[in-house]
Amino acid sequence: MSSDTTQYSPFRFVISRVMFIIFGILLAFAFLEIALRIIPVPSRFTLTQKLEELWEPDPELLLGLKPNQKSHISGHPEFSFTVQTNDDGLRDEPFEGTFDIAAIGDSFTFGFGVEMDESWPSRLEVISGKRVANLGWAGWNSHVYPITIRRYAIPLQTNLWIWAFFGNDLPESVDAESFLSSGETNYLEWAPEGAAAGNELPFPWSLRTFQLLAALINTELFLLPDSGDGVYDDGEMKMRYGLYAWETTDPAKQEVVRGWELTKDALLEALDLSAEHDASLVVVFIPNREHVYWPYLKSVMTDVGVAQLDDVERQLKDFCVEHGIYYINLLPPFQEKAVEGEMLYYPNDGHWNVAGHDFAATIISNYLNSVGLLHAE
Repeated sequence: MSSDTTQYSPFRFVISRVMFIIFGILLAFAFLEIALRIIPVPSRFTLTQKLEELWEPDPELLLGLKPNQKSHISGHPEFSFTVQTNDDGLRDEPFEGTFDIAAIGDSFTFGFGVEMDESWPSRLEVISGKRVANLGWAGWNSHVYPITIRRYAIPLQTNLWIWAFFGNDLPESVDAESFLSSGETNYLEWAPEGAAAGNELPFPWSLRTFQLLAALINTELFLLPDSGDGVYDDGEMKMRYGLYAWETTDPAKQEVVRGWELTKDALLEALDLSAEHDASLVVVFIPNREHVYWPYLKSVMTDVGVAQLDDVERQLKDFCVEHGIYYINLLPPFQEKAVEGEMLYYPNDGHWNVAGHDFAATIISNYLNSVGLLHAE
């Protein structure tokens, strides 16, 4: 019996050591997981989780923000910002009394990446002296803007409606049409690409430790999707770039063709509403980062041409001119600033920085003054 015990003791010793090591690794992993939940490392996962906590489905507008919420959004290496919503779930002061201007748009109007008072609607309010209602949210597009006008702009008795158009409104309008015609009421459950939005990520992606390891292996995960997979750096100007602007405006894609039809129909509907309610409709073309900085990027983006992006602006302008809609093209002044070496977008994100919002508000205010819209009663 004694010899048998002696024979197996080395094996038992090895097993106990292995178990001890495994236990130590699991304990260290648990401590790291707890630490990362208390002080998360900025990444795509932590940022989107913060945002999704504020989301709620809307049967008409697809998505919205929960009313009367305040949350500090962090997780991006270049910016953090606070989102505070009013009773209507919009990023603005309480909607009490009447407003002069309604700013209608997506994440550029919402002010993604900047504080509320730094967004272009807030800056326009300061510059113009007019009361501006921010009716922007990242999930909205041309197809739902008439609904936004009916729900908010008209009840607030605004007499100037600024419609901010961005290229991805085209395919996103088709997505909105599909949802609104589906008979469903919960966009978060319906959307194929976002079926799990607002819910826990599947294991092991739900673990902060795994998220960090994945981001360290693939540094793109420190940024939001479609931030661009190329980096331009000439020693003075540095930014990311990608094909998102081309992918979302490709005239050969059926969703882009249909998106144009929906956008034009929505603009005509808004124009009719403006006539009915004695308001003026102004369309603002918001250029994407690659379009603005094309004088730099054309040397590295040799597989694509700027003509496709130019055509998007041209189509929108021609339609507005044909139907007597006021039109502001932000591309030329933005490109002038770009050539001077000024960054108006976050280098690692496709949204405007503080300077971009302020410059846009200045251009819009100057135009409105030049055509007498800021003086209209």
